[in-house]
Amino acid sequence: MRYEDFTASLQDPSLYSMVPHLVDIVLESSAANTAYKYSNGWQKWKTWAQSKLGVPVLPAVPLQVALYLTELVERTVLESHSASVIESASYSIRWGHRLAGIDSPTKHPLVKGVVEGARRKLARPVQPKQPLKHDSIAEITLTLGSASASLADIRFLFILLVGYAGVFRISEVLSIRVRDVTIFDDFMKVYLIKRKNDQYRDGHVSVIARSQKPTCPVGITERILSLLPDSSGSSYPIVRRIVNSRHSKERFHESLGISYSTAYASFKSYISPFVSDTSLYGTHSIRIGGANDPGFRSLDSSMKDRHVGWKNPKSKFRYLETVPEQLVEITRSMNI
Repeated sequence: MRYEDFTASLQDPSLYSMVPHLVDIVLESSAANTAYKYSNGWQKWKTWAQSKLGVPVLPAVPLQVALYLTELVERTVLESHSASVIESASYSIRWGHRLAGIDSPTKHPLVKGVVEGARRKLARPVQPKQPLKHDSIAEITLTLGSASASLADIRFLFILLVGYAGVFRISEVLSIRVRDVTIFDDFMKVYLIKRKNDQYRDGHVSVIARSQKPTCPVGITERILSLLPDSSGSSYPIVRRIVNSRHSKERFHESLGISYSTAYASFKSYISPFVSDTSLYGTHSIRIGGANDPGFRSLDSSMKDRHVGWKNPKSKFRYLETVPEQLVEITRSMNI
C-alpha cells in the first residue's frame, strides 16, 4: 500500500510526514515476508481496479472484487497454477482494508463463494514429501563422515544432523550464525533469530544433546566450526560457500552463505544413493524425519511443542523456565 492511499484523506499538511512512520508500525504487525506478499497482492488489485471504469480501490465493492477473483481463476486455470493464487489475492485485499481500518469486502458471501469455488476447481492431490528416516540418516553419516570427508560432505552433514535433531526448516539451518551456537560438555544451544511461526520475533533456543555417536549433531557442529576462518563471535552463517583455488586447497568463504537452491541441489545429490526415488524427498524431509523419529514422537507433547516451536504451544511456556538439563533429554531420546 502506498503512502498516497493514506494522505488522500488528510487536510492538514503537517500530518503528512507522520504517515510513513504509521505505515511502518502497522506493517510490523505482520511478518516481513507476509507484509511483502500482501503488499504485492494489493498493488495488483489496485492496478486492476484503476484499469476499469467506476471501480473504487478502497473501499472495494464485493461484486467487483468477486469479478476480479473470477478473472484470476480463469487465468490460473490456463496457467495450471493452484488455488493459492486466488487465496493470496483475497487475503491481500483483506489486508489492505484492515490497514485502512475499513471492513473488508472479502467477508461478503459472494466473495467467499468465489474463493471456495476456486479451491474446488483448482484442487490438486496433496503430495507431501517423505520423511528421511533415522536409518537413512545413520547410513549417510557413516558413508560421508570419515576423517577424509570433503568440506562439502561436512557442510551437508551439518545441515542433515542439526536439521534432523532440531527439527529445523532448511531456511532456519542456513540462517544459523557462528555466534548463535554455544557448546557445552553434554549439549549445545542453538539460537534461531527467527522462526516462521515466531509472530513476535522473540527468537527461539533449541537445546541439542551430545551423543558421542557418528551421528552426533554437536560433533559435526564442532567439526565445521573448526574449519571456518572466523571467531566464535562471528555474525556470519555457519553454512558457507566453498572457495576453490588453483594455488591453495579448498576452503570455506570468509563470510558468504549458500542459497536455498544450492542446499536443495546438494541434498538431492547426497541422498540419491540412499533412497529409491529422490522425487519423493525434499529438504523438508529432514524436518519431517526428525518430527517422526520414534524417540521424538514418544515425548510429552509440551516438550515437543517447545523444541520445535509449533504454532500453538501452551501460553505457560511464556512464563515457565525450563533448564537446559531438562531440554537436553529431547535430542538424547532421539538416539542420534
